[in-house]
Amino acid sequence: MTFGELRFVSSVDIGDLGPNQGAEVVYKWRWYHSIPNLALWLVLAATLIIIKSNRTPRILLILVPLLIVNILWFLLSQMMGFSSPGDVEMFNMMFSSLVAGVTFLWLFADKLGRFNPWIAFFLAFALIAMLFLVGIVSYLGFGFSQDAVVALVMLGVLALAMLLGFVLAGWRCRKRYGPVRFMLWLAVWMVAVCLVCTLVFYVIVCLAQQTPIPISTILFMASIVGLILAILLYIINLPYMILALRSSFFRERFYACLRLKAMPEASQHADIGRINQQNPGAEIPEKGDST
Repeated sequence: MTFGELRFVSSVDIGDLGPNQGAEVVYKWRWYHSIPNLALWLVLAATLIIIKSNRTPRILLILVPLLIVNILWFLLSQMMGFSSPGDVEMFNMMFSSLVAGVTFLWLFADKLGRFNPWIAFFLAFALIAMLFLVGIVSYLGFGFSQDAVVALVMLGVLALAMLLGFVLAGWRCRKRYGPVRFMLWLAVWMVAVCLVCTLVFYVIVCLAQQTPIPISTILFMASIVGLILAILLYIINLPYMILALRSSFFRERFYACLRLKAMPEASQHADIGRINQQNPGAEIPEKGDST
């Protein structure tokens, strides 16, 4: 959070006509001036409190992937070296909105799991779209510029690729589920959807601007941009998926949302529970023993 004294000095090269710099202006930036930029995280904090199923210490594990992806973004942004403060602000807004949206969906997964996967898909898209709007307004204000509209469209493409990737990967793994199998299908569908959406976006832009660009150039540009977006999207979701596969709390939400069959260990525990209920004095066979 930024606060303290900000010093502004206007300068312009007017040669020998006068001084190159104006008088220094000092403005005291209060801590509460940065509250609008915290809107995304305030929404996440409210979700932790409002939803009853999130009122457990185990929900705080979601902060681990959130911290990891933010560290990775910081390192990546330092290596990229953005040319202007405006670029930094725009990309930070897009990244924060996307990551907050992913976290938001995991916090809502308990509710989404009650619906059919495709109904849950549309509800999830509506929720994440609203959060994107919160992110854009908190960073850029209510005056939507052309850059803000492009950013919203790109975020929409990423959200569509992510949600479709999960739903289609879950569909492919409905009968035979395995973590590696699911993650591979997730990568395939994310790449496919990103490529298709990026191609459609480029075609619409070219038609709207009536730019005579060869189809081969459009295909090349769309393929490169789509592949980069898919890789970034997969990397952002990877820490959350590792959490879901390692934590029984989040794994239960993951299975419920996509209607996946539980892993063998979970099935075995369920079978043991049923045996204990039916015959409390029965001896439970060890793994590998025959009955």
